[in-house]
Amino acid sequence: MVFYKAGDKIECEYSEVIAKDIKVSAPQKHPEIGLSLKYKCKRDGTAEITKELNPKEAIVDEKSNLNNGDKLNANSFYVLVKNIRKIKPVKIGGHTGRHSSQKMNTKNFTYAEITKPYAHIQNALESKKKLEE
Repeated sequence: MVFYKAGDKIECEYSEVIAKDIKVSAPQKHPEIGLSLKYKCKRDGTAEITKELNPKEAIVDEKSNLNNGDKLNANSFYVLVKNIRKIKPVKIGGHTGRHSSQKMNTKNFTYAEITKPYAHIQNALESKKKLEE
C-alpha cells in the first residue's frame, strides 16, 4: 500500500529509498533504536519495505506500517538506519521525469517518516473533507 500523508511512517529490516536529494547527518543516539544515521530525502522520493521485521512488531512508533511492499511517497521525508556506516546513494536516471535521482538500499533496521507531503495530494484530501461535511 502507498502512503502519502504527513506523519505516515514505515519500519522494516530492509528498504529501498529513492529521492532526488539524499543527505546524511552525523550519527545520533535514538532512544528506541540506539546509535543510528539520519538521511534527509528531499524532492520527490519513495521509501519501500523490501524485508519485514521479524517479529512483525513496531519498535519506534506503534502506528508504523510494517507490511512488505508498503511504500511512502512524498516531497520530503527522513530515514533512520540503525547503522553508523554511511550508505552511499547510487545515481539513477529517469525515476521521476527527466532528472536523475539517488537510490540506496538499507540492510539494517530502518524507520522512515514523511515530513512534507506532495502539495496537490494534501489539497485534494482537504477538498474531500470539505465536500464530506
